[in-house]
Amino acid sequence: MLTPRAGERVVEQRLDDKHDTEHVREMIDAFRESADAPLVAGNRVALLVDGPQTMRAIRGAIENAKHHVHLETYIFADDEIGRGLRELLIRRRQEGIEVRVIYDAIGSVTTPDAFFEPMRAAGVEVLPFRPLNPTRTVPWKINNRDHRKIVVVDGRIAFTGGINISSAYASSSSSRPGPEAGREEAWRDTHVQIEGPVAAQFQTLFLQTWERAGGRIDGGSAHYFPPLGPMGAELVAAVATEGGDRSEATIYGTYAAAIGHTSRRLWMTQAYFAPDAGLRHALIAASARGVDVRIIVPGFTDSGLIFHASRKDYDELLAGGVRIYEQRYALLHAKTMVIDTALSMVGSANFDMRSFLHNNEVNAVVVGSEFAQKMESLFERDLRDTRELKLESWRKRPWLERFKEFASGLFSYWL
Repeated sequence: MLTPRAGERVVEQRLDDKHDTEHVREMIDAFRESADAPLVAGNRVALLVDGPQTMRAIRGAIENAKHHVHLETYIFADDEIGRGLRELLIRRRQEGIEVRVIYDAIGSVTTPDAFFEPMRAAGVEVLPFRPLNPTRTVPWKINNRDHRKIVVVDGRIAFTGGINISSAYASSSSSRPGPEAGREEAWRDTHVQIEGPVAAQFQTLFLQTWERAGGRIDGGSAHYFPPLGPMGAELVAAVATEGGDRSEATIYGTYAAAIGHTSRRLWMTQAYFAPDAGLRHALIAASARGVDVRIIVPGFTDSGLIFHASRKDYDELLAGGVRIYEQRYALLHAKTMVIDTALSMVGSANFDMRSFLHNNEVNAVVVGSEFAQKMESLFERDLRDTRELKLESWRKRPWLERFKEFASGLFSYWL
């Protein structure tokens, strides 16, 4: 734990002179007050773009595991990617590595239980989160889903972001599959690999969910938290919510704090974008004070209801000066934000009330100009595959589209 004074020095080291301003310091202070996890120094963070790069990194870490692999995912699909990872986990367990897997029972509802039996038979511990079984799940808890994507290897390396275990990620979005093929393949998504002391925060989140899902850790959990020295220079926090079990909405609070204190630039990429009135007004207020607010959203999606529900508030945002761009060539599933070339977020949380209130979610938050510049470069690259929505033409869209937005919006809270 850093003292406030030491924390200030570390923040200063991670911000270059151009972006170390009073406004940025205020934003970071506001983030610290709203987050339930402290910023941790001494980490190395790698930005992973799309499925192939991410799965190579995850598989490489699992191949080199010395003690354990902990994996938590919303979707573990019975397809080429899922079966390949299953076989790797089985082999590592047979080689003496502890392996634990949590998958969400609704997210993986199309995956038969028989898919997981070879893992269980090999000694891999596998648990579904909130199975659709009235004898095991309190009915009003069914709406609480585990939407996190976490991998922790040896308590030293953590992965998180938007990528599920699915063949939708077998190829890169750079192939630009388009609206037809793109619903099934080459999704555009973002993940991070983090090495260093903050891995303990992700480990804690996994173990807490493991226990909530009915799992046990024989002999205690101390050996899952090895002492870690600095492995890099990044300041990182794992900001999480446990939807449905607690009243606070921590991720919502960090978004609101960051948006409310941004002074120059706010660039967001969001797969499911349905902010409530408070966040919409915060984005519009940021634009009104001169902030460059840009949001990349899907041009097509795997969920028509969510797609149309998201679009119902574009008119208000466009009229308020927020710039909105639709990704045209690949299905967008990333959930990222970069603010004032200083603070970045990459995680599982969509910008909607389901993620804020009902799901288990986690965002990795990185403070530092160097990583933020990488995020901005990625955003600028993504912009090349978008079309910008303009208020005048948006207001001329067909009445059928307007009706779909209105009808879907009635259910947006639950989508």
